[in-house]
Parts: sequence; C-alpha cells; structure tokens
Amino acid sequence: MDTEIPEPIHGLPDITDVAVGVEEKLHTMIDSFELPGARLYGVNCASRPTTEPNMCLLAQHPDVYELLDAPSSALARMFDAAAIVTTGWAAPLRPDGTIEGAPSEHALRRRVRLVVVVADNGVASALRFADEPDEVVTDPGSATGSLAEAITRFWFDPPITLAANS
Repeated sequence: MDTEIPEPIHGLPDITDVAVGVEEKLHTMIDSFELPGARLYGVNCASRPTTEPNMCLLAQHPDVYELLDAPSSALARMFDAAAIVTTGWAAPLRPDGTIEGAPSEHALRRRVRLVVVVADNGVASALRFADEPDEVVTDPGSATGSLAEAITRFWFDPPITLAANS
C-alpha cells in the first residue's frame, strides 16, 4: 500500500486571474451597472480543467457591509474563493489618493461595477465602467479603504462563535 499523499494536480490560480475570470463571466450574466444591492458568490476554481470559474450566488443585500457581516455569508468559506459584486459611482482620485466629496456628486463621476475576489492566497479586484464596458481595470490586492478591510476581515478573521444561553 502506498502511504504517500499525492500532490494536488491543480492549486488555486493566481488571485488576479481568478478575479478577471469571475468578472468576465459576470459581465456576460449581468447587463447592468446599477444593481439593487451587493451580491456574494461562492467561487470554485481549483482543480478545474478550464480557467472558467464555477460560481454560485449565495446572497444579496442593499448594504455590502451588512452582507459581509451576515452569518449566512459564512457559506462562502465552503468554496475556493468568494466574490463580492457591487455597483456605484466612482470619481477621479486626487494625487494623494483621496476623493473630493462624494463620488456620486463629482462632476467627473462614472458608473462602475466592481468585482472583488478573496481566497486563501489573497485579494484582487476587477472593474468596468459603464462608459467603457470593454475595458477591464484590475488591482492585485493593493486597494485600501473600508471595503478592502471588510473583505479581508470577512475571509481571514476567524468566525465569531456565540455562547449558548444556559
């Protein structure tokens, strides 16, 4: 009997590649840059013969932070990765990386659909603007801010266990 454990054939692909694949698939499924709320998908992409991810819609909520905090969203941990899809307004950044005022009120605002993917090997995002839907902008995990922090906590922080009442 061979007691050696075989090496996996395919590991989890590069997280930016996963984000691009998820965004491309969602772009064919979602014909809008104005969703009624953020969506959470479970994504399986390891050990697949193709690079196309297998996705399952798990939940939707008008508030992305409440979606990430919902106990039922922990189901995403049963997958190789989780993807958050949200739409909204984007505005140009100042040289210091900040935005002047609310993006929705900025003179140069643009509609955007953002896909953020998180897995054990990191976080990455891919986005499209409504006025340039054939262009995809990627970020290999360097994003900062409240959404980036919430997604990192969602995946990497241990689940909270509530004590049972006696």
